Amino acid sequence: MKKNLLLSTLVLAFSWGVAAQNIDDAFFTKVSYVGAFDGTDDWTAGWANWDPVNTAYPDATVTKGNGVFSRSGGIHIAASETWSGVIRLNGWVYVDEGATLTIQPGTIIRGTEKSVLVIERGGKINAVGSSTQPIVFTSNKGAGFRGPSDWGGLVICGKAPNNLPGGTGIAEGGIESPHGGNDPADNSGNLAFVRIEFPGYEVATGSEINGLSLYSVGSQTQLDHIQISCSGDDGFEWFGGSVNAKYLISYKTEDDDFDTDNGFCGMVQFGLILRDPNIVDSDTANGFESDNDASGSNSQPRTKAIFSNISGFGPAKDETVYNTLPKNHKDGASARLRRNTSLKIFNSLFLGFGRGIRLESAGSQTAAQADELTIQNSFIGGIYGEKFLTDGAAMTNPQLQEWFLDSKRKNRVLDHLADAQIANPFSPTNPDFRPLAGSPVFNASCWVVTSAGEISRPNREALVANYPNPFRGTTRIELTLDRREFVQITVYGLNGSVVATLQNGELPGGTHRFEFDARQLPKGLYLGRIVSGEKTGTLKMVAE
Repeated sequence: MKKNLLLSTLVLAFSWGVAAQNIDDAFFTKVSYVGAFDGTDDWTAGWANWDPVNTAYPDATVTKGNGVFSRSGGIHIAASETWSGVIRLNGWVYVDEGATLTIQPGTIIRGTEKSVLVIERGGKINAVGSSTQPIVFTSNKGAGFRGPSDWGGLVICGKAPNNLPGGTGIAEGGIESPHGGNDPADNSGNLAFVRIEFPGYEVATGSEINGLSLYSVGSQTQLDHIQISCSGDDGFEWFGGSVNAKYLISYKTEDDDFDTDNGFCGMVQFGLILRDPNIVDSDTANGFESDNDASGSNSQPRTKAIFSNISGFGPAKDETVYNTLPKNHKDGASARLRRNTSLKIFNSLFLGFGRGIRLESAGSQTAAQADELTIQNSFIGGIYGEKFLTDGAAMTNPQLQEWFLDSKRKNRVLDHLADAQIANPFSPTNPDFRPLAGSPVFNASCWVVTSAGEISRPNREALVANYPNPFRGTTRIELTLDRREFVQITVYGLNGSVVATLQNGELPGGTHRFEFDARQLPKGLYLGRIVSGEKTGTLKMVAE
């Protein structure tokens, strides 16, 4: 098991083996379905916001920043501090090396124009909210007047490797913070149950600040349950690094939703994209955009991140809407993979994009033919433009289609959006992304495919994982049942005493989540005993 991510994943009665950075890594929750939702559990409930424009936020009582938008003139936090309440962010604020910024659950940070919070290389942010008390970064404007690019965004710089010359780079958008190094397990802190609303702007062509910019961030950093809404540039962008993440939402983003560059090699599971037909960048906007680097070189490490269980819903809920879209939406692809990237996408669903799969550059096309770049067990549907598009460098459009539909990859093209049988994904303010009974996404993931290439029923075992691990404060235990069973989840200290009972009763089939709160308990090792039916298993959880 990797030391940099002590994530306990087990099948009751036996443990999963772990391999380095592949789809069977212990990081991934082995689910049977394609897309981010199991048909029962809605992991966005309670903390995500589908109408941030009109949400009433209280006025700020504290200001952080001096109104200066430069690295030299902005505020530098040199000693650890804690934020709570309602804060006005005004200017560029840097958390310096050696300092930790702790943001309490329920805190609201309201950013003024171009304001940015930057976590410097060697600094940390611990912003851990909850499903009932998320931490919110949002616009300082009033309800009804907010829009993309109202403020800058959140930038995190780490010491993990990238493929830039010399292994170091400078953050875009005038931030000027250095990033990169030789520590893939670098720790920049923890973000959980965090919303980032109305960020992102382009300073100059090719120099932008995104909703969440991750520069060479290492794998000890913990990211989960993060929603980027109405970003004026990309939602999430990774520039190198090895950080992993779960439960990410990119909502009404102007530019790309998940953008990977400069040798990013982390793992991401359970991601959601929902685009707006009326919001788009001046350039082509895609669900995924991935490059090895800006020049498309073969610099190492190669961009080879793994994404699994992504549900992407583009701007076109039907052909009538598609016909009214601006060209930049029509040209946008569910995945635009180019410039020598070797990205891997598994178990994902893309509906309603202008284009399907766009694969460019000889390097990326050659990598695809060698399965170094791959898309597997994934569906596209409701694509009214080209479903498969290349630049002809080493693969033609028909060859890309043949590659995508090769039986060994187990991908599918759905003729109509309705064929996916998703509840109500295109609602702008009350969406429901869960598949309905009979949806083809069930029992279609790579983890339930037999060696004979046929879809099989998942085994009747319970899949259990906790994340993050090690953890600070709280960790979330995720349990997936194939059928209704009696379940008991008890947490013990090393002395054998019971410190928490999280579940004691019947649960239906599906995915269930429980929170273990250790904030009032000593640091150290805790054992989670899970009884499901006649099976028993144990999770090792480390509180830091």
